[in-house]
Amino acid sequence: MSLNDTPSGERKHISFFGLRNVGKSSLVNAVTGQNLSLVSNILGTTTDPVKKAMEILPIGAVVIIDTPGIDDEGTLGKMRVKRAMDILSETDIAILVVDAQKGLNETDKNLTKEFENKNIPYIVAYNKCDLLPKIPKQTQNEIYVSADKNINIYELKEMIFM
Repeated sequence: MSLNDTPSGERKHISFFGLRNVGKSSLVNAVTGQNLSLVSNILGTTTDPVKKAMEILPIGAVVIIDTPGIDDEGTLGKMRVKRAMDILSETDIAILVVDAQKGLNETDKNLTKEFENKNIPYIVAYNKCDLLPKIPKQTQNEIYVSADKNINIYELKEMIFM
């Protein structure tokens, strides 16, 4: 059986979480090498989780999941956040996308606690690192990336694979 024939239930589910407009969809597109997710400067462009079964080297057969921003507001926004959080139940590896210029905020920290409570391995991907004057030292589960400039995308994929 080829990787393309691998059922979704047997694939690693890699989910991208984060605030609105930190570049989750851009990073999904960079990691997959496809225009899988719509990208816009408008807050809340991703309104529902976007799932795509595919093969990504060097990772293998996976399901990539792009989620709505976890800081969405209003009645509709709360429903989007709930859908994003529901994805945790099917996530094998979480990628928390953070704006490198802003750093982790309280919502991000709460989400990492949620990953830990559910025993979901996670990576913090500081996106837009090309806008920083200097890239800080990374820890074991952190990486500085730029979806726009294709910086450390392959290295992120290697971290996911580990």
